[in-house]
Amino acid sequence: MSKQIKLLNGDIHNVSEIIPKMYDDSFYYGYLGKHALSSSACKKLIESPKSYSASLTEGSPDSQALRDGRLTHLCVLEPHRLEEFTFIEGTKASKNFKLAAEELGKDLVYTNLELNKARKIAKAVMANTEASELLQGCEFEIPVIGDFMGLPFRGKADAKKGRTIIDLKTTANIQDFAGKYGSAKKYSYDLQAALYLDLFDADNFIFLVVDKRTLDIGIYPVKINDGFINAGMQKLQVATDAYKNYIMSDYDLDQYTFYGEL
Repeated sequence: MSKQIKLLNGDIHNVSEIIPKMYDDSFYYGYLGKHALSSSACKKLIESPKSYSASLTEGSPDSQALRDGRLTHLCVLEPHRLEEFTFIEGTKASKNFKLAAEELGKDLVYTNLELNKARKIAKAVMANTEASELLQGCEFEIPVIGDFMGLPFRGKADAKKGRTIIDLKTTANIQDFAGKYGSAKKYSYDLQAALYLDLFDADNFIFLVVDKRTLDIGIYPVKINDGFINAGMQKLQVATDAYKNYIMSDYDLDQYTFYGEL
């Protein structure tokens, strides 16, 4: 019998049938975005169950950092897909950009300036022997769905080679990426790594990091049960508890209150 997954809305799917659909971004971020949790959803749940609940109906703001990240991933991992997008001379404030975004959708329209920045990062990755060899032989943008801590979770690996997951990140300062107070912890990349190691049944997780300013490359491997992953598991526990206590229940989120002492 085919393995099945029960989604948050009660829908039941055969995993073997839903995985191919997850390559379609509209299905992955649309339908599954509402009916399966993810590392991004967990970050919102930790921030506030209200924040998570609002994102289901209002969506998440499309920041410049998110736009740059998406385009960088395309240039590094799937450059053949660039033909699916439209690139405009000028800025996002220009008339040409606004008209194209209105017609095609903002997610499908970028400026040439944005493209050039992303291509510089891609060139830096490919010029670094260790980074380019790390990506050789990988499968890219591989989806996964499974049960984790009693809830359905989805994910997409930037790159996968055997039982190793590789995740591409950009940073404003690569020297601040690692460490107890580094940006990897600040942005809960530990949570993502812990989740993906479990969902993909992987042995290793590697962050491939590019400094957006200097174009320096960093390679940061993590393994199951190290301190970084343990910290991520703790965050996942907090997030899933928040979902069960405040979203699955009939709790009135207007009564959600923070307490503390100053």
